[in-house]
Amino acid sequence: MLVNKPYEENQIVSFKLVNGDEVVAKVVEEQAEAFIVSKPCTVMPSQQGIGLLQSLFTSSLDSNVTLDKKHIMLHAPTIKDIESHYIKTTTGIEPVNAGAIVT
Repeated sequence: MLVNKPYEENQIVSFKLVNGDEVVAKVVEEQAEAFIVSKPCTVMPSQQGIGLLQSLFTSSLDSNVTLDKKHIMLHAPTIKDIESHYIKTTTGIEPVNAGAIVT
């Protein structure tokens, strides 16, 4: 039997929804029927590369959101480049990459 390891609290995860949207969000809690996430951003391709756009324009970024599992086709940990872009987009802080020389 395959057992999926739950995501850690505050882990940034990518979700592919049944409508085709891809959402990147920080996992607050995983429940049996849903993920509770914070700061969900929709992935938007552009000429400059991948962009992230706040998923709910009329909601506070500080509010947690319930993402029902019945609306999710796929989910996986977010790759480091997009994770860094997500952190910069949601906090304004640009993460330092491992191995970078800081002067």
